[in-house]
Amino acid sequence: MKLNPKERFIRAMLGEPKDYTPPTCVTQVGIVEGMEAVNARWPEAHKDPQLMATLGVSLYKLTGLETARVPFDLTVQVEALGGGVDIGKIDRQPMVKEHPITSVDQLEIPDDFLKRGRIPVVLEATKILKEKYGDTLPIIVGFEAPITLAGHLIGTENLMRWLISRRNDVRELLDKTTEANIIYANALIEAGADVLNPCDPTSSPNLLSPLDFRELVKPVLRNLIRSVKGYFILHICGEAAPIVRDMAETGAHAISIEDKVDIKMAKQAAAGKSRIVGNVSTSRTIFLGNPEKVKEEAKRALDAGVDLLAPACGLAPGSPLENIKAIVTAVKEYYKLPS
Repeated sequence: MKLNPKERFIRAMLGEPKDYTPPTCVTQVGIVEGMEAVNARWPEAHKDPQLMATLGVSLYKLTGLETARVPFDLTVQVEALGGGVDIGKIDRQPMVKEHPITSVDQLEIPDDFLKRGRIPVVLEATKILKEKYGDTLPIIVGFEAPITLAGHLIGTENLMRWLISRRNDVRELLDKTTEANIIYANALIEAGADVLNPCDPTSSPNLLSPLDFRELVKPVLRNLIRSVKGYFILHICGEAAPIVRDMAETGAHAISIEDKVDIKMAKQAAAGKSRIVGNVSTSRTIFLGNPEKVKEEAKRALDAGVDLLAPACGLAPGSPLENIKAIVTAVKEYYKLPS
């Protein structure tokens, strides 16, 4: 069976037969060495669709990592909804600097939501990638999932307080952020995205209790996924083991986990409802390690039965290119593929 990267990725995501486990990345792919090599640098690549598309496919071009993924941050929707964003530097991602609302009543999804901020940039970059690579590479687009977007809108600390004292307001806020997600996600699919990657750091059990995830977040993620005709890979950071089963029950085709979560346990908890993506440590191994350590950890993930081999989270901008190449090399060595 000879597959191209897109065919291989989709088969792996759906649990179908494949020639080998794809080395990929479903989260942030911008690294400084890659930016310099393809002449598409932050912060300009956050604002220019051609540069965004060029950087989004850079690790495929430079290392063979089977992915085309944009954008490179989790501030696109909050900016479109009035939030202040520090666009960052070549080695630092954009971050929210001003939360635009203090009450649920202040949030309305505007009619021109898809024309605001950098949303048109991401949509155009997606179209460019689809036109150039749509037959050969999975086009993956990430965005802030509902509760992470809610935290960006009012401040994550405030959101944690609301969970205790204003729980009904949290429910109403999540309904509105889910509405924004659905509008944006459908536009991304129309623009050519194959796979949508809601990223939800605020749902990490390090921050949000598993009970709150089950009661408040899981239903809105399920609503999001059911409302959009596309493939979904849900990423949640940190010690996500207590919520893996719930993540799988959102209807996501696959779930992306960090190295803190055991792959065999995750596969058992997901019970075939979702495939497992991960989980070579981005901080300890890819950023601070060397190619041999990366290969060793990657092969352990393959031994454990990971469905798509990938960094555990978004890549640190300072990650060495040689360590990214080592993920691809690990797969070639594991499956005895030609170099």
